Amino acid sequence: MKVVSINGSPVNHKDEQKESMLEVLAEMRRQVESGEIKEFVACSLDNDGVAQIHVSAMDLPGSIGLYEIGKHLLISQQHELL
Repeated sequence: MKVVSINGSPVNHKDEQKESMLEVLAEMRRQVESGEIKEFVACSLDNDGVAQIHVSAMDLPGSIGLYEIGKHLLISQQHELL
C-alpha cells in the first residue's frame, strides 16, 4: 500500500523554515570566512514574538546605516515583485 499526502510534501513547514534559516546562516558564515562580509546587522524573532537586532559593525552610526540600507533593499525588492 502506498500512502499519498494530499497536502503535498510530507516535510513539515517548520522543518523547511529551519532549514532555510540554517542555509542563510551557513552562507553568511562562508562569506565572513572568505572576507566578503566585513560587517553585518540582522534582526530575528523568537517564539514569544520578541525581536532582537544582532550587530557586528565598527560603530553605532555604521550599524544604523547598515540597518537602514537593509530595510531599503527589502522594501525595494518587494516593490519589484508586485
